[in-house]
Amino acid sequence: MQKISNKTATIFDVAEKAGVSRGTVDRVIYGRGRVSQQTRDKVHKAIEELDYSPNTNASKLASRKEYAFSCLIPEFRKGDYWEEMNNGFLAAARDYSSYNINLTIHHYDQQDVDSFIRESEAILSEKPAGVIMNTVFREEVTAFCKKLEGSGIPYAFVDNKIDELDYTLYYGVDPYKSGALGAWLLTNRTDPEEIALVRLLRDPSHKADPNRPRRHGFSDYIEDFFPKCKIHTVFIDPEKPGSILSTLESFFGQHPGIRHIAMTNSRVYLLGEYLRKHPSEGRIVIGFDDLDKNLACLKEGIIDALVTRHIPLQAYNALTTFADCIIRNRRPAHKNHFVHMDILTQMNLDNY
Repeated sequence: MQKISNKTATIFDVAEKAGVSRGTVDRVIYGRGRVSQQTRDKVHKAIEELDYSPNTNASKLASRKEYAFSCLIPEFRKGDYWEEMNNGFLAAARDYSSYNINLTIHHYDQQDVDSFIRESEAILSEKPAGVIMNTVFREEVTAFCKKLEGSGIPYAFVDNKIDELDYTLYYGVDPYKSGALGAWLLTNRTDPEEIALVRLLRDPSHKADPNRPRRHGFSDYIEDFFPKCKIHTVFIDPEKPGSILSTLESFFGQHPGIRHIAMTNSRVYLLGEYLRKHPSEGRIVIGFDDLDKNLACLKEGIIDALVTRHIPLQAYNALTTFADCIIRNRRPAHKNHFVHMDILTQMNLDNY
């Protein structure tokens, strides 16, 4: 039996030796959630070999410095994508509270770039141990990250990323590949001649474009495999839901032959009223993310498939992995942590 000498083993050491996340170790130790017997055995073996004591470890951590993290994400309404992400961050912060990790979540308006700037300045004044954010406003995110680097504050990305920046880690799907997967789902049954790509109107300055990498993956796939297919773009305003039906009726009235429809953001449910009012034989509709409203449309049969992943778990793992890096003062072995992509249809919806 091999034991660590000259230092007290931590829960992070156990996680590394067992080949699991710190959250999984926590669930095994305290009996939270569902963990397979095989994983339990690996964790218990690591605990024994490292001579790890949860109570001793927690008491030692209690006397150490606190780690304050700041999270900067968009505002949301109930049922929105960012509510799911917000819940994942809060769950991670609760599970890590005994390890002196505190989280402050700042929210900004995706329609207002100035609100992002205000919140980012507030975070800089807090001087946190680390910052997690997404990248809706590319120019302003870049400027903020440069200030964080100048202050020696590490940062991580969720949901999307800016490759040129010196971020500690990214946690999320590969957005380009997820867009390509959506395009494959849209076209794997019938070859398209025309496609309707529905997009959201966002900020008036047109700086917010969080789905650009996914959209590029989608359009590149179509161009590679269906070079004669024309992609039409139609914008709808999520802040004016009463206008969406008339916008879509006008668009499809001008393009009556379109049978392939996709939205690369998380709100394909916004098409629901139009799809119900105008049923069409052979139409295929693809969306992204397992929001309750999207799942309801999938169950109803007005959309055909969703490309998704467990959204709260993505946020949970992002914070816990990032915290591990900060506490242990080291970079992760891999900068990009790509989560697997799930395909939901009516056939597997009930088991997800």
